[in-house]
Amino acid sequence: MILTNNGSERLFKKSSLTVALSSILLAGFSFQGVAAEEGEVKKVERIEVTGSRIKRADIEGSSPVTSIGRLAIESSGVQSIGELLQTVAQADLSGLSQLTNNTNGNDGSQTISLRNLGDNRTLVLVDGRRFLALGGGQVDISQIPIAIVERVDILADGASAVYGSDAIAGVVNIITKDGFEGVSLDATIGANFEGDGEYKQAGISIGTIKGDTSLFLNISKSEDKEIGAGDRDISSTPVAYIPEERGSAFGLYGIFNTSDGFKSLDPEKEGAGVRTADDFESFGTKHRYNFAPTNYLKTPSERLNIFAKVNHEFSDTLNAFVDFTYNQRKSVTQIAAVPIVAGFSGPQWEIPYSKDNIYNPFGEDLASFGFRTLPIGPRTTIQDYDTYFITGGFEGEFEVADTSFFWDVSMSRGDSSRNEHGENFVNLQNLRNAVGPSFIEGGVAQCGTEGNAISGCVPLNLFNGETGFTEEMANYIGYELNNQVKTGTTNFSANISGEIFELPAGFVGFAAGYEKRTNSFVDNPDSVVAAGLSSSNFSEPTNGKQTAEESYFEFAVPLLSDLPGVQSLELSIAGRFSDFENSGFVGTDPITSKFDNESFKFGFTWRVYEDLMFRGNYSDTFRAPSVDNLFAGGGEGFPSTQDPCNTTQFPLQSANTQALCIADGVPDGGSIQPTGQLRSLNGGNPGLQPEEGNTTTFGVVFNPSWLEGFDMTVDMYKIELNDALSSISAAGMLNRCYVQGESEFCGFIERRGDGRVATIRTSQFNLDKLEVEGVDFNANYAFQTQDYGNFNFRLNGSYTGSYRSAGPDESINDAVNEVARIDSDILRWRGTFNTTWSFDDLVVTWGMRYTSEITESCSIPENFLEDGIATRELCNMRSAISEDNPSGLNRIGSVTYHDLSASYALPWQASVRVGMRNIFKKEPPVALNPFGNSFYSVHDIPGGTWFVNYKQDF
Repeated sequence: MILTNNGSERLFKKSSLTVALSSILLAGFSFQGVAAEEGEVKKVERIEVTGSRIKRADIEGSSPVTSIGRLAIESSGVQSIGELLQTVAQADLSGLSQLTNNTNGNDGSQTISLRNLGDNRTLVLVDGRRFLALGGGQVDISQIPIAIVERVDILADGASAVYGSDAIAGVVNIITKDGFEGVSLDATIGANFEGDGEYKQAGISIGTIKGDTSLFLNISKSEDKEIGAGDRDISSTPVAYIPEERGSAFGLYGIFNTSDGFKSLDPEKEGAGVRTADDFESFGTKHRYNFAPTNYLKTPSERLNIFAKVNHEFSDTLNAFVDFTYNQRKSVTQIAAVPIVAGFSGPQWEIPYSKDNIYNPFGEDLASFGFRTLPIGPRTTIQDYDTYFITGGFEGEFEVADTSFFWDVSMSRGDSSRNEHGENFVNLQNLRNAVGPSFIEGGVAQCGTEGNAISGCVPLNLFNGETGFTEEMANYIGYELNNQVKTGTTNFSANISGEIFELPAGFVGFAAGYEKRTNSFVDNPDSVVAAGLSSSNFSEPTNGKQTAEESYFEFAVPLLSDLPGVQSLELSIAGRFSDFENSGFVGTDPITSKFDNESFKFGFTWRVYEDLMFRGNYSDTFRAPSVDNLFAGGGEGFPSTQDPCNTTQFPLQSANTQALCIADGVPDGGSIQPTGQLRSLNGGNPGLQPEEGNTTTFGVVFNPSWLEGFDMTVDMYKIELNDALSSISAAGMLNRCYVQGESEFCGFIERRGDGRVATIRTSQFNLDKLEVEGVDFNANYAFQTQDYGNFNFRLNGSYTGSYRSAGPDESINDAVNEVARIDSDILRWRGTFNTTWSFDDLVVTWGMRYTSEITESCSIPENFLEDGIATRELCNMRSAISEDNPSGLNRIGSVTYHDLSASYALPWQASVRVGMRNIFKKEPPVALNPFGNSFYSVHDIPGGTWFVNYKQDF
């Protein structure tokens, strides 16, 4: 569905066809020129469209491309590119929403994932060129202000041969404005119907053309206010409608593992006075802590964007250009205060509460204890991003034997710096001091022992609830952390395209080029975190670089034309050759690696007659592992894992496994494993190879001449991916090394001198297979009336038939058709339908957004409602009981959202637009398995939104 088509790169010359191309609103498969006046010779303009590097006079191609034009963008009332792409049926929304749905919140960035294959398998381009990527290879599209966007092309096809790595699921090409003259002021305000989540945006665009030089400048600033999880019923508790049972065990009344069992302070005993063991009672539901309300449901952020574009024509055949983007973003994430989990987590939390601490009423050392550090405050992380990206180059045209050839050479450089400042974390060394022995001297509580006091230390009282936790105590154990992340990229590209010779059916088009890219990623964690002394898990630094050199070719070969049943038949062929060099560190060890790839694409377009066309592609796809995949520093975790070489498991193992354990330093009979958790460090793997696969598409385009203004497309797709990256858990590493005898995995396991596991490094490997099948469909119908205005209807939909993955054991999971995997919120159906009515200066758009049902496993026992723990039944398919789902299932119904906007052109070169999204305030269905709230990110935050926009041109 092509709503507008102005070309994906700059045009060197102006012709009458420019007007025609920019006015195509439907599929764009029937090209209409503008007749030249008699005796006038017009040069046909050739443009490059998304999906091909060949500049051509027509816009037909074998690849399915959906375009969202400027009018559709403005009518939608969206505030960002991310919000716009949420309406694309092929997008799975996983990185687009600002919804906080993970442990550490959302930092305000937005990334695009197509086909549920992940944002690192979707390539994002700006004006047909690569943009600055994050360490994982994905692009933060929030850096592109929506005010500068002319249109967005979504290529739902594998495009590795045309564009290189990462284009497995498809390509999103953001086309910026060009040729703008004048001054335009733009301002928008909006908010949630509930009165929160306010949004403000203001910008100015300036464009001028002086002789052979054109300039476009846009400066915009926007501000998003937060929405608190506690401000919506569905997210005010960890699981909706269960007020306490699912709260954290680490609350304000403590949990202390005493010789008499787990004890907590009786809430009625909190207050002044000296605590005794009699003030404590067995831990129960009333001692739990509801951590949900403190979290942000929507992340607040502020953005400043500066975008500039300069073009200078030296002649009709030579043009120079410079594009510059600067983005500054400040965002804040907030989650509940740190839970002290001493003795319940990893080795750095092995901090006993001393019996000699002046506040300890139990008279015994407490190896395990917990408390919610609410007096310190919620964990707040302030992210400060600064990003710039600049591209400069030349483009031109030359003729050989009356044939035009187009060329361009460009260089890009981009850098991003992210400084993270975290407040209200806990310094574990200070915590150890504060719960250790203490004494009173001169009426002042001090840490340590008499004659050996710890300077500056304040003993900690966790035995009198929030009342006993003073500001002085909070100041001593609390601390602020600082992390810094830097990414950089340098790109060089040179391209040439043209028509090389003529066949009976037409000219053969070609394109070829060379690219060289270097991406770097550096992550420097806080020094206290890196030392393993922070309540935030230990993390190693990351330092890596990747350089890619690529060359490509592409041909468009017309085979037949003007025959019965074959108005035209064209074959397209493309190929790309890639070499990658990688260097970085894993831990403190420098590592280098190399790999290469060859990708090819074959496609066809067969126009049967003017109204009907078939198209198809078979393409190789690949994704090179990113710097983060290869060299990410290890992040600490403590999964529940049994070492097959421990004293319990060792006697149960085969003779071969026992021998492998002994060879690795384990004593005969096994090593001691004191707890059920083992320390793991999840990081990069420099031995990774590219993910490789293929994509097949077949589609039909129908433009019936008997129904003017109507067109439709239907495209079937199948994506097969081999050697997909898949993580192996700590248990998997141990099993593969010792039980299965795969020696290459033993190097990831570090043991102490006594044979105990010290650390297991977990990572990703090229193990899985993925297969995704489905159908995309688009339809447009536009007509004009003499008395009632003009109407335009658009339908964009996607159907996922299957989403299968297979691991090394060849077991297959289907995320669409098997309940065990449907919790991933992969939708079978997704679509949008928009109706636009224009009458004189008034334009009204009604939009509908549809998501199909989801089935999730039920994690709530049936007795919760009977016992009054839950206030309503949360699982609507209790009868669907299985071994994997002993409590049945929960079916989340389909949802349709309605959006409405209207704009009116005012006489003084201005326009006003008002709109509402989710005008009926449709509530999201209750889900049980998302973290931190009770609905999936495919659904809107509860409560619709309104906006008002004013635009003034000069």
